[in-house]
Amino acid sequence: MTSVYSAEQQKSIYNSSSDSLSNKTLQELGTLFWRGIHHNSIVKRTLADYYMYRAKKENNIENIADGYQMFISIYKKQPDIALCYTDSIIELTKDTQNSRYPSTGYKIKGNILSKIDRYNEALEAYLIAQKYSEKMNNERQLIGLKHNIAILKTTLGKEREALKVYKENYEYFSKQDSVIKLSQIYIATLYKMSDSYNRLKYYDSAYFYLKKGIKASLLNPYRRYYPNLLFAYGANSYERKNYQSAIDSLQKALILSEEDVNDINVKKGYLFLAKTYLELKKESKALHYLKKLDAITNDSNYRIEIAEAFTLLIDYYKRSNDPKNQLRIMEKLLKYDSISDIKYAKLNNSLIKKYDTPKLIKDKDLLIDGIKNSNKILVYKLIAFGVFLITIIGFFYFYFSKKRKDKYNVLLGAEKQKVKVLQQKNVKSVKTSVELPLELKQGILEKLTNFEDDLEFLKNDLTLVKVSKRLKTNSTYLSKVINMEKQKNFANYINDLRIEYCKHKIKNDKKFRQYSIRSMAVEIGFNNIQSFAKAFSKKEGCNPVEYVKRFKN
Repeated sequence: MTSVYSAEQQKSIYNSSSDSLSNKTLQELGTLFWRGIHHNSIVKRTLADYYMYRAKKENNIENIADGYQMFISIYKKQPDIALCYTDSIIELTKDTQNSRYPSTGYKIKGNILSKIDRYNEALEAYLIAQKYSEKMNNERQLIGLKHNIAILKTTLGKEREALKVYKENYEYFSKQDSVIKLSQIYIATLYKMSDSYNRLKYYDSAYFYLKKGIKASLLNPYRRYYPNLLFAYGANSYERKNYQSAIDSLQKALILSEEDVNDINVKKGYLFLAKTYLELKKESKALHYLKKLDAITNDSNYRIEIAEAFTLLIDYYKRSNDPKNQLRIMEKLLKYDSISDIKYAKLNNSLIKKYDTPKLIKDKDLLIDGIKNSNKILVYKLIAFGVFLITIIGFFYFYFSKKRKDKYNVLLGAEKQKVKVLQQKNVKSVKTSVELPLELKQGILEKLTNFEDDLEFLKNDLTLVKVSKRLKTNSTYLSKVINMEKQKNFANYINDLRIEYCKHKIKNDKKFRQYSIRSMAVEIGFNNIQSFAKAFSKKEGCNPVEYVKRFKN
């Protein structure tokens, strides 16, 4: 997208003398910066520096914080630097009684953290921002924060929950005046609604809101969400088989986004361009974008939404009889999926515990407060209903927090049964356990449970000393507890956890069953095939290949 100013206007504005800039107010300087957001970095830096000089000279805290936002925009491709500026905003405004700050500082920090997939930290920042916004009764900012938390739900694949929030926000904005309908948050709502409809495969609904969003974005002087809307429009065009429209929109969006590798839309843009060219039988062009996506993806910025790109690469290398690259991509995908499973599970638990449940309790309390003067019987019924709702939410919280545990119920059930048998039949072990204080033993067992729940046993560098340090306990105590309570030594304990995990994956994951034995070994923490096969045979009485055959169709 070109600037809202012509080349001649840019030259007049940005090559002007400092005297010319000094005649402008801070508000005018801010407008110059944000409306020229796609200017080159030198121009933007010059404006930001001068704005900050003036703001500091006037000692206006809010304007200084606004100046830091300019630098955050300049360093958007360098999140570590951008985060430093958010911390500067927070530190500067922490004691102010302002409707925008420090809430805005925490909100921007959450946005950056979310963009680089540090989801739990992003949620924490949003919740702090929400606290300040509630204190200052800033309704618009609260709606924006609700929107951002819904984006985290989208990341988890909870599309319907997220869409419900976007639709609520859309209904709110639909009742506002025309100025509000051109605001950034309104356009962001249209974008996320259309994106959610795309994900849910309601392509006609997505198309409807995309047209509204693009129209509103073009009327907004900043056009911040225009590239995002083009990405979504390109994906929608692909799904509706309008392939040339998809290519045009996606390539334009990539130019406007400057192909920022930290932007998930850029990666999705590469994926949909590849899929579009495959439909057009242009495999070489498709492969170009798949390889670009592979090159910019790493452990920290992988998202489940781009997994298809790696399966397409695997299929390509398989057709090309290139087993070396096929295995390389398969192992990458295995590693990425394993990391993201853990990352998303932790975010899911945090959302339920720190946002969904407290929100329901608050809604219940507000409901009760609103009818305090009503019939007492009705109040009691509402209280009971609220308690019932909280109970239901509690049930779902425990359900989700135990979701990963349930995946490995075979493992945990076996271990608990051994402990039970040990307590009932092994007098010697009971006597020995007295040697350790009960509180100490229970503490170590609790830490081992967390160790198992977090799948720490899948790491390939585990030793008794390393694990004891990680659990913040003594290696002697840890060894004794494992010997007493698990009835095995440390090495067998780790190997058994890995084998039970592997068995579960073989039984329940068709994709996993197709992996080579070497890939299986690496994924579950073994350093080589020999140790994996030996441990598997020792526990199951057969080798992994024989075990896999039992579950193949």
